[in-house]
Amino acid sequence: MLSTHHTEELFRLIDANREHLREWLPWVDANRSPADTESFIRSAINQHESGKGPQYAVFYSTVMCGVCGFHPFDVTNRIGGIGYWLGRAYAGQGVMTLSVRALVEAGFREYGLNRIDIACATGNARSRAIPERLGFTFEGILREREYLHGRSVDHAVYSMWASESRLTRRRT
Repeated sequence: MLSTHHTEELFRLIDANREHLREWLPWVDANRSPADTESFIRSAINQHESGKGPQYAVFYSTVMCGVCGFHPFDVTNRIGGIGYWLGRAYAGQGVMTLSVRALVEAGFREYGLNRIDIACATGNARSRAIPERLGFTFEGILREREYLHGRSVDHAVYSMWASESRLTRRRT
């Protein structure tokens, strides 16, 4: 789980990957100092404490390499949306696929979600590959879903229901 003791390390990771992350993530420009990072972490802690889902630091061996977590749950409808990002040096190694898989399992088993969504820019092939690899259903395109650095981008939307999840079945 993200904690305030991650502040400096997380800020350094964001700062070192600023151009890489900025291509698809609108919040990068607003995160300019450790104080900004700490503010994000505190909001993630508040989100979890209010029962609306966790955010996790992702590690490769012992090195922080990204973040993976839930957007605030729609508690009434038992829906969670997942967001994630990874530093450039760790992309393509399966780290985020494993992290999202674990988050999906927790969403269904521990948090009682009925549906989990992943939405990402249609042009972000690496992010789109994760729900596709994990067996999410492609639901369609939300046109001009996000304003990103002076342009509107479409989002591809994927979902998985608890009843159709193969991820939460016992592995033999």
